[in-house]
Amino acid sequence: MKTIGKYQVLGLLGRGGMGAVYKVRMPVTGKIMALKLLSPNPFLVGLIGRAAIERQFRAEAATLGGLNHPHIAAVWDFGQAARRPFFLMEYYCRDLGQVIGESARVEAPTRKLPLPRAAAYALQTLDGLARLHHAGIVHRDIKPFNLLITGEDRIKITDFGLSKVRGESLAHGPGLKVGSPYYAAPEQEDQPEQAGPRADLYSMGVTLYRMLAGRLPVWPLTGEGLPSAFSRDLGPDWDNFFLRVLHPSPGRRPESAKAMAAELEALLAVWRNRLDKACRLEEQDVPPPCPVDAPSGRPRSQPMKARGAQAQEVFGLDALWRPRCYASPRLEALGETVRDAATGLVWQCNGSAYAFDWAAARAYVEELNAQGFGGAQGWRLPTVDELVSVLSPPAEFTGHCLDPVFNREQRLLWSADRRTFTQAWFADTELGAAAGADMTCSFFARAVRTA
Repeated sequence: MKTIGKYQVLGLLGRGGMGAVYKVRMPVTGKIMALKLLSPNPFLVGLIGRAAIERQFRAEAATLGGLNHPHIAAVWDFGQAARRPFFLMEYYCRDLGQVIGESARVEAPTRKLPLPRAAAYALQTLDGLARLHHAGIVHRDIKPFNLLITGEDRIKITDFGLSKVRGESLAHGPGLKVGSPYYAAPEQEDQPEQAGPRADLYSMGVTLYRMLAGRLPVWPLTGEGLPSAFSRDLGPDWDNFFLRVLHPSPGRRPESAKAMAAELEALLAVWRNRLDKACRLEEQDVPPPCPVDAPSGRPRSQPMKARGAQAQEVFGLDALWRPRCYASPRLEALGETVRDAATGLVWQCNGSAYAFDWAAARAYVEELNAQGFGGAQGWRLPTVDELVSVLSPPAEFTGHCLDPVFNREQRLLWSADRRTFTQAWFADTELGAAAGADMTCSFFARAVRTA
């Protein structure tokens, strides 16, 4: 399949019960978009029939198209190709599931996010949910993979295939579950047609717990299952918050998305006050040193292509694409550059002013050499090994007090290493992890050279 309607197909992004989502290019402008084409699972067709599936597919497009909100994905077009309907949506390279490293084994551990970042994602999602609930829409499938992340680090709620509009009765076959295991509220699994807005709040609670704890919650939350057991940023007040949000009874949860957001903002205010006091004591966390027998010296500087398990082994990363042992760089700021005495590498202090695709990142580095940036030549995009040499684990408590040497805003950095012919590796410096991304994604470039 080379085109769908007038849109050029660049690849398959994923499949769901009702349709397949493709990465496409718009004619003339060349803008990259996501296109969802009706392509129902045969099992689902047997349960509720193709006509009912198509009605729900069209209802999803109408739901998205009828809302204009900064945290809800927008629909740009609707059409048919070979008698199959499709709709065109905003495309973003990442979603929250990819950021935390969730896999097909949903119950497996995931990466933890620093509290400020996790809370920001949660508050943005709750803002979007408040808009949906005001319109009488219950999403019923809030989970990390349905929360897209823009280049400006903003959440966009997507996948409304299971949403329910007030007063609407959707077709569901006998025994058909609505929602995703582990994230769906108990009442939604038992009586999906009766699930109200508080079911979405439960799902958001599971998602936030996972962002902070790196695992799924198990009810009842006690002892080692309380969120305070997983992070020094969280205390008994956070435990009580999650005990309400994740309660099996909807009536025990916050009454609305706005009420839940207000509770979360109040907890953040207390946390910031506690952190300010701790930072003034000047007792700041630093990563533990690597074992004496850990590899040392100058990291690999020649780009390579690596994928899958091979890449984890070659880059020395764990199952969640983090260094098995974080290095201890000795960084010295030298105006426009930063020198690492531990590796002999010299880095740009600020990197590119804007995020751009991989090809543009390489062109940016070539321009640095043409200009003689920092009075030197030999600038290049760093390899994953070189990026890993200056990574640190996600900050907790007084780790937030550390004054970063590098620009904090340039969190996502391209590497010179390829994953495939169309994908390259990058590093998330705030999470202290690497990941692969399509070369059309927009990240920052921070050049490096050998001293």
